Amino acid sequence: MRSTRILVAVLAVVGMLGAPSTALASGGAPKPTQPSPPALSSVTLDAIDVVGGTPVVGTVTLTSPAATGGLSVALSSDNPAAATVRSGVTVPAGSKSATFPVATATVPNIQSALVIGSAGAVTTYAILTVHTQSAFSTGSVGIIPGGTGNGTITSQPAGIDCTIGSSVSGVCSAFFPVGTVVRLTATASPGSKFQGWRGLPGCGDPSTITVARATTIYCQPGFTLK
Repeated sequence: MRSTRILVAVLAVVGMLGAPSTALASGGAPKPTQPSPPALSSVTLDAIDVVGGTPVVGTVTLTSPAATGGLSVALSSDNPAAATVRSGVTVPAGSKSATFPVATATVPNIQSALVIGSAGAVTTYAILTVHTQSAFSTGSVGIIPGGTGNGTITSQPAGIDCTIGSSVSGVCSAFFPVGTVVRLTATASPGSKFQGWRGLPGCGDPSTITVARATTIYCQPGFTLK
């Protein structure tokens, strides 16, 4: 009985080995996977911070080269008062990208615009910030009073000369050209002592503050009474 069972098992294995491959019986090698059709990947700009009136060049990029007839991308701006674009751009057949002009307007204050591209189910955008001339070329440093004591804060280059006491007087905020490295010096008044600076964003080291475009960097000294 045991030998009979072994013989049956061996015949079953032989039968499995001898069975024709399903893949081969159904027509050979599997079909290759079809590549995905080209789709919109990104919208980019050659500049993202400009003075109003400065032209900008935008680029739409696809995931793969456009097919015959090209691929059309619809364009728009969510703030035409700051930036405008034409209604669309076509990526030529065989290319992965195409450029388009972006016109910016003179603005009364800093404004941002989304430059939006849409093709099929994909929508994406780039952010463009349009500045006034003064905002584009300068930034500022400001002093926030802190502590119970009295003292004076000055800057190098000159600009800030701020007296902190029961009230605040003098010049406690000043504009500097973008990229200027400003050094602040704290001097305690008689009867007070300087305890140090509170670490605010951009003012981790008040001896080397780099002025940023259209930004106010605040610093807070700590004066206490002796």
